[in-house]
Formats: sequence, C-alpha cells, structure tokens
Amino acid sequence: MHHNTEINYIYKPVFISKERHADKTSFLSFIEDYRGKTILDLFASQKQELIRIRHPKKRLSAAETEQKYREWAEGKDINTEGVWVYYPWSERLLHLVDEAEFIELRTSRNQYKITPDEQLHLSKRSIGIIGLSVGHSVALSIATERACGKLKLADFDTIELSNLNRIRTGLHNIGVNKCIVTAREIAEIDPFLDIECFPDGITKENLDGFLLDGGKVDILVDECDDIALKISARIRAAQLGIPVVMETSDRGMLDVERFDTEPERPIFHGYLQGLPLDKFEHISEEDRLPLVLRIVNAINGSKRGKVSLVEIGQSIGTWPQLASAVTLGGGVVTDVCRRILLNQFHESGRYYIDLEELVGDKSEKPQGSFRHNPHAPFDFTEAVRIADSLPQKQTETIPENTLADIVNAACQAPSTGNDQPWKWLYHHGRLFLFHDRFRSFSFGDFDQIASNISFGASYENILLKAHEAGLGVKAEIFPLGEDSPLIAAIDFEHTGTNGAEPVYAPEAVGVIYERCTNRNPSTPVEIPEAVFQQLKNAARSVAGAEFHYFSDKQEIMAIGEIIGECDRVRLLNPEGHYDFVHREMKWSPTEAELSRDGIDVRTLGLNNAQIAALSIIRDREISQTLKGVQGGGALVDAALKSVSTASALGMITMPKYSYKDFFLGGMAMQRLWLQAEQLQFAIHPLISPFYLFPRITKGNNAGLDEAEAARLRTLRKRFMELVPFGEEVAEVFLFKIAKAEKPGIKSYRLPLNETLFIVNP
Repeated sequence: MHHNTEINYIYKPVFISKERHADKTSFLSFIEDYRGKTILDLFASQKQELIRIRHPKKRLSAAETEQKYREWAEGKDINTEGVWVYYPWSERLLHLVDEAEFIELRTSRNQYKITPDEQLHLSKRSIGIIGLSVGHSVALSIATERACGKLKLADFDTIELSNLNRIRTGLHNIGVNKCIVTAREIAEIDPFLDIECFPDGITKENLDGFLLDGGKVDILVDECDDIALKISARIRAAQLGIPVVMETSDRGMLDVERFDTEPERPIFHGYLQGLPLDKFEHISEEDRLPLVLRIVNAINGSKRGKVSLVEIGQSIGTWPQLASAVTLGGGVVTDVCRRILLNQFHESGRYYIDLEELVGDKSEKPQGSFRHNPHAPFDFTEAVRIADSLPQKQTETIPENTLADIVNAACQAPSTGNDQPWKWLYHHGRLFLFHDRFRSFSFGDFDQIASNISFGASYENILLKAHEAGLGVKAEIFPLGEDSPLIAAIDFEHTGTNGAEPVYAPEAVGVIYERCTNRNPSTPVEIPEAVFQQLKNAARSVAGAEFHYFSDKQEIMAIGEIIGECDRVRLLNPEGHYDFVHREMKWSPTEAELSRDGIDVRTLGLNNAQIAALSIIRDREISQTLKGVQGGGALVDAALKSVSTASALGMITMPKYSYKDFFLGGMAMQRLWLQAEQLQFAIHPLISPFYLFPRITKGNNAGLDEAEAARLRTLRKRFMELVPFGEEVAEVFLFKIAKAEKPGIKSYRLPLNETLFIVNP
C-alpha cells in the first residue's frame, strides 16, 4: 500500500481563491468541501502577534494585545480575511494572514542581522540546488532564513531509511522523491516561497532549463554525487556567469567559484587542470575515485573520510555523511549565499570549517612513524675478522674487473622489496657473501627466509657469470653455522679443475640483466606442455626442489583469494604497514633513483583507482582504522584482479624448513625465472602467504595479534587443502606466470662500491 503516484509529485500548496470565501455564504459552502480534513485557524493568533511586534516599545500584555485585536476585528467577518491555504499531501487547511503581513511576521526576528531592505532584495533572488542530501539541509536553511524568494530543487532519488541518518524528515516520506519532500517541508514553513522541483534530476537536456527558465538563477548550489554532472554544470555556469557554491560535509569543506565575476576561472580551482573535460560524459568506476581525489584534493580530507573512501564498494555502499556535518553544511552554505546575494562577499576559494580542528583535542600526540632496527649498520672490519677465522685456502686471485662483473651479476638477483640484503667481501682470493641484517630487517623477512632465498638466487648468478668468464666455482654454504652473518665462502678456479659446481643452462647468463618482476597487465595464454616441462626441469634441477603449478581457473582464483587476504593482513599489520610505506615503496621516481633500492610505485602495474586507494592507505592511522573495521577489501581485489589474468600459478618447495633449503630453493627459483625470461613469459611473485604462514607454523604467531593469527590459521587450512604437499616442506616461491608487455621501468640496484669491498686480494 503506497501513496498514489499522482499525489507523490504534488508539492505546491493550494491557495483558495478570494471569491470562494468573499462573504459568509460562499465561505460556508467552501468550508463544507473540506469537511473531514484538518482545519487550523491560525489567523487570530498571527494577527495578535503582528500587533505585538509593531509595538516593540510598549511590550503589550496579553490582555492589551487582545483588546487591540478586538478593536481591529470590529464589524469584520474574520473568516473572509487573510488567506486560506490547503496542503493536499497532509490534508490540512490553514487560515493565515496575507502574504505581506506573513513575511513581515516571519522575518521580524531576522532584523537587523538582515534589514528590511535586504530582506526585500533577497525575496527577488533565486537559488538552484542540485542534489538533496546535503541539499535538503541547505534548502531548508535558506528557506527558513528567507535568503531568497525562489528555489529550484533537482534530485531523481527517493528517500530511503538509510538517508535518515542525515536528512531530517519523517518516516512517512520514505519512498517519496527527495526534492518533493524538501519542497513540501518548505511549503509548510512558508507557502509564499516559490519552489520548483526537477524530480527527474538534471540531464544534458534540462540543465539549461534548470539554470535559465523563469529567469537565470542567481546562485547554483551543487550537492550532487555525479562527477560528470558536477563538471558539466560548472562549465555551463561559467558560460552563463552563475556563481557555484558546494559543501562536501567532510572537514566542512566549502567551495565558492565566482563565475559571475570571473567567467574565465578554471572549474574546481584548477584541480582538474590538464584533463580533457569534454570526455567526462560517462565516468567509469575505475576513474571515479582518482577524480574525486583530485576534486576534493583528498590529501586534505579527514582520516575517517579517507578510510570510508577506500571502503566504498567494499564494506560500505556509498560515501558516508553525518547529520552534524550536513547540518553545519546547511548553515554555512546559507550564510555564504546570503552574503553573495547581498554583495557582502566577493571571493572565490576553498574553505575548511573543520570542527575537529577548530574545536580540537590539544592533548593528542602525533604518532611518529619510526621502527627500531635492532641491527647495527654493516661493519666491514667485523666481516674481515669473521673471514679470517676460517682456515686459509690456497686459491688463485682473479682480475678485479672480472670480479666486478661477477658480483654485479650476483646483485641482479631478486630480493624481497628489492632490499638487496647482500654484502660481498673479496679477501685473500676468496669471495665472501655476508647477510646485511641491518638492510633486510623487516616484517617480510621472518626467520631470514626471504634473505636466504635471495642469497641462493644471487649465488646462481655467480655460477653463470663465472662460467662465462671461464671460471669454475666451489663454495661452502653457512661455513660457520646459521647464526653467523657469513652465508658463503666462494672460491674461483680455472675450469678443467676438479670438483667445480655444475652449471645449469649456461646460456641463461644472457638474461640475468633482463630478468625482472613483471606486474604489468597480462594475458592468460595457454602454456604448451613442452614449455611447462622446461620450467619444471629448471626448478627441479636443484636437488630436492619440487615444482607445482595450477592452471585450472577455479584453483587459481581460490589461491588468489588467499594471496589477497594475506596481502591485507600484511598491509594492515603495523610493522608490515610501516615497512611497506617507509621502507619498500618509493613513492616518486626521484626517491627511487636516489635510494636505488625498494619498489618504484610506477612498477606496481596498478590502475588509477588502485594507486589512489594506495596513496590513502599510506597513512598509519587510516590503515589502523581500516584494520579495526575489518576493511581493506580493495587489497584482496587487487590480488584477485592480478591472478585472474594468469596463465598459471606456480610454486617451488624444498624438502625441509632450514636456512640451507631456502638458499637452495632460491637457486631453483632463479633457474626457473631465468628460463621463463628466455621463453618470454612474465613472472610476478605473489609471496605474502609464504612469508606469513611460517609465523604461525614455526614462529608462535610472531609479530601478529590474535585476530591476525586466527585469520592466517583459517587461510593456511584453506591453502593446505588446495596444494599437493605436506606441512613440513619449505615453501620457497609462489608466483603468477603469463604473457605481458615488458615493464618500462626496472628496479634500481645499489652501486657496486656500496656492496663489494676488496681487501688485500
């Protein structure tokens, strides 16, 4: 059961024509028609109030006022005086004083903040409002203050219960169009205000009608959600010289654009500079967020506003607005519009009426982003001392340029977050590989797993590069055990000598510098069996290594979801978040070039919306709030989007969880990766599960809170149901393989003079 549709669009009160109540007889027949409706005769009380306000000096008592009223009413038929107004939607008939007296009464308490002359001037002005959520508050404030004589209201939407967190209206209006509701509420405050509704909203076709019909509006108030409309309405307002006012109800942000005095002014204060504005007919979901961010210059948004921005379309449906902010916005816009119309305010600009700042908590200490690194920066004198503690070996020295070539190639190995955890010491003809724990200390390097994998990969490059130079390699791995920072002692000898380490696929040396992480958008081409065989052989050429792959779409997506959930755990964990923001990501090309480590944000292969979301998640407080509301679904989506275009997912495992097995696993990873590079396949590591799971399986939930640990246990269980290996293996490498364009930008490497030290060769 619902209001019939006709009545749903009625918003103008009906003024009963004078002749219908001109004398007693006509009055009686007219009132008969309204039998059964609510009839409120407010005439006498209004007339008496008028008498009172017209004698401010005397302060008439109730009795005196009544006396004066009786004198006035003498010999008059009161029923025929003033006006009768009928409100069809509420079936009420009201008897009021006539228009001039009504306005005098209703605005009497505006004086002299608004003078009678100003009030008259305002009554001849019109304001158009597009969007009636914030606009409802604006329209009612303007109407209540009588800051104009005509209002045009546009919104295609109807009131829903969830709107009533900020729109102050009754439940009986649910299902009624927002501008109709607003117009009726205004009519109930002041039936003499001229209101026009556009219940179909604003389109290209009717925008001009909205701005121009019945005289050009004096101000356009924009409170709509549609970005394309925001842009086109401003372009047209600028052409027509109509000032635009907008309030966003986040940090009380108010925009004033005086196209009436500056028609050449760029829309949105130039925040959209450089964008072809004509192409914003239909804006895709993906481009919407970055545009919103540009328009509101989101860096200045409130923390909670930004949290919500990232969660739109994830855990919440739309942009949140609170009644307090919307009420404030109604007041601010009314005040500014009144001053514009009265020629008391001439500026354009963006203003923040930010209550949390104006009425702020002074005791709050800002949280510094700093994390203590327990390791000292790498010390080469100490390294020499460790090297000297090994028994001396008789080895031949190699030319310094050959050494530089070999170590340079070793440094091209992948490392987590491109942290390059290696330091090389060439001493007494031997090359020592050390773990720089100061560089690799991070949430991602739990139990030094990530670093040991990188060392194995760099060692594989040494084998290839030495072989190319006609040298064989012999090495002792972890010669002083797993606690020592010494990872390997490496000897070079001219080939043909006995016992050198065998070299797998010597031709792979040619792609050491080509190999890279490829996060570009990819195509899930079918991978021929022969190619899989080659990849598998490469991975399994290291004793004990196993290669598993998943090319079934459903399995890929199931694993992808686990990867995404792990990414979310990692990014919302305080330590993981700190590393990501301050250690790994280089947020500008300059930063990447200067540090020569970490990951250039441009290589993430993200679309605009994802980069926008990422720039918001950078803030520690925002990431912690997201964690508190179990947000961050956008992070899971990013992983799912990435794996959805995979030809397959691959995994490399080793038989047992030990430093040495991870080192050997790193060799297997590098062999597979170089092989994929030669076959021109893109490899994109997706390793968060392999770096996080050991925290619960081997590390007593190290660095995790209870909720994170519980989440990971669930994910681990799901993961183990999908993979064909047991709990005890070392999980080395998890990646996506597909066809993709080569990245235009590659990760930098530290200069050799910072990683290789040569002491009395």
